Amino acid sequence: MDDDRKKNSKEDSIAIFFPYKNIRREQDEIVRHLCSTLGEERCYVFEAPSGVGKTVAVLSVLLPFALDKGLRIFYMCRTHTQMGRVIEELRAMHRSGYKVDGVMLRGKSEMCRIDYVRKLPYRMMVRACEKLRASHKCPFDMRFRELLAEGALDGLYGGIYHSDDIMTISRGLRICPYELGIELARRATVITLSYVYLVDRELRNIILNALNVYLDEAVVVIDEAHNILDVAMEAESMSISTKNIEDAISCLQRIKLGRTKSEQAWRLTRTKYLLVKCLRVIKQILEDRGDRERTYSPQEFTNDFEQRVKESILIFMEHLSEFMKTVARGRRHVGLNMISLEMVRDFLHKLIETWNDARYIHVLVPTKGGVDYAIICIDPSVALAPILRESNVTVHMSATLSPLEDYMEIVGIKKAKTFKVKPSYHGRVKAVIITGVTTAYEMRHEDMYRRIAQLVGRVADSLDANIAVFTPSYDVLNSVRAFLGVTKRIFVEERGESTASLEEKIREFRSMYEVGGGVLMGVLGGRTCEGVDYPGRELEVVIIVGVPYPEPSAKLFAQRRFYAMKYGDERAFRYTAVVPAMRKVNQAIGRLVRSPDDYGLVVLMDDRYVRLMDYIADWVKIENIYRYNEVDRIIEYLRASLSRFRRS
Repeated sequence: MDDDRKKNSKEDSIAIFFPYKNIRREQDEIVRHLCSTLGEERCYVFEAPSGVGKTVAVLSVLLPFALDKGLRIFYMCRTHTQMGRVIEELRAMHRSGYKVDGVMLRGKSEMCRIDYVRKLPYRMMVRACEKLRASHKCPFDMRFRELLAEGALDGLYGGIYHSDDIMTISRGLRICPYELGIELARRATVITLSYVYLVDRELRNIILNALNVYLDEAVVVIDEAHNILDVAMEAESMSISTKNIEDAISCLQRIKLGRTKSEQAWRLTRTKYLLVKCLRVIKQILEDRGDRERTYSPQEFTNDFEQRVKESILIFMEHLSEFMKTVARGRRHVGLNMISLEMVRDFLHKLIETWNDARYIHVLVPTKGGVDYAIICIDPSVALAPILRESNVTVHMSATLSPLEDYMEIVGIKKAKTFKVKPSYHGRVKAVIITGVTTAYEMRHEDMYRRIAQLVGRVADSLDANIAVFTPSYDVLNSVRAFLGVTKRIFVEERGESTASLEEKIREFRSMYEVGGGVLMGVLGGRTCEGVDYPGRELEVVIIVGVPYPEPSAKLFAQRRFYAMKYGDERAFRYTAVVPAMRKVNQAIGRLVRSPDDYGLVVLMDDRYVRLMDYIADWVKIENIYRYNEVDRIIEYLRASLSRFRRS
């Protein structure tokens, strides 16, 4: 869009805050769709390809709309990089003369300046933080409150702040970074934050209360929306371990009730020993029943508990809650040590809450440290329903939402404005399917891995290009790698690798195209193939080994049964296996193209892709199907296609 087009748009009923002189065709299409329909519906769902600048296109329409209606914008992202991009676009708007402000919020665990609190599990850490603040025992929070009361922070309002800026300011002032971020966000129009802040019901209440805003006063943007499904289910899930129960027992044993012979002290002492006895029984039950992963219903657990204790589980829960309240009132034992008891109490309340709810599965899982009893949500709409119901407007966008109807049904969206944007590089990504190889579970053996590795190695050594090899899991990656012999340098994403280490590998890999190319090996859905850009010749070929169907588990089977009851067997398999797997595949393919001038080649190595062609992104052209042993023909095709792309 040229300057005249921008000027005319501002004279229309809906203005736009687009900050750049030129606008890409895809961005213009997004702007036009939103401008023509914004306000007609409460929900918008669209798919637009990676690398076209969705963030600035959406913000350029939503910001003036929000300012006009007196709304806030919650821009939800998966990664810090994506959140940082929101801040970059706001700064570009500010440089262009638009009056905008915004704040990037990171999680408490990343901003807390008290080491032992920051290292706690997330839910425990949030509660520990609240307790320290309430009891005035956090020096950084107390210093923040002092400066706030003095008006020393007033000069900071109305700016655009990355979380790094907030950390730097906080270190200089010796105050809590999280509280400073919240204070700045109270007055900001745009707040960019992690999904979990609004998806988790407890955190949502905390953040909305802290910001003094209701969801019906907000526009909620869900970026890379395909990722929110797993986050939503995780937010509604809860687990307790035998180690947690041991901690709760230790907590009870440390509580001193005094030597007084009062009736209350005697009752508390009797209750304390009853609680210790019951917790020991729960721990023993989990150890007895949890010798393997298995479903374990609330009814089974309650029956086991009541047979051994000769007491109702509800009476036990009542005793536990009353004991904790009494002890806290008496100030005999307040603070962080009560958190282990709170975890037990909350888990049991969740167990009763989900007693007959088909949207949850209860599972015992053996671990190295004992046994976990998990209550797992298998329906993302449980967590997302309040956001969809209460928000003024929601916008769901991603490069891999297709089929849009499937996404909407799973999330629980009944009505929405939908559209899809085709990329300028449509047809500039070409794919071939290789048959005679597969990573299907029943075919995972040494000969198959050797067959795959030999083909990958021949292709890699025959092309002067950077090549990425993505597999369904680390186990498959390591099995293929064991037989892989290539002359090129190999960069491998390791399980549990630090972010700094992986970023250094990716940086080195990107530069390898200058010396004949390198090989990057990663996992589909992992950090190397989502949210990372490889522009130009930094990546020209992607080899996808296998189909990343989810690993068999009690959760997967329960979720499939649940969807089968709602939608039928065919859609249940599609929703729980095909769609999630192919979204990962399309995300990996999207690493090839980040601008209109990019191109790339894809090698899909698995028999099953012949049946899954309809789920490959529609901007990818599938040109040929080869047998794995037609190596010379495969290499000839790839070489010729690369040569044509480079010349063009």
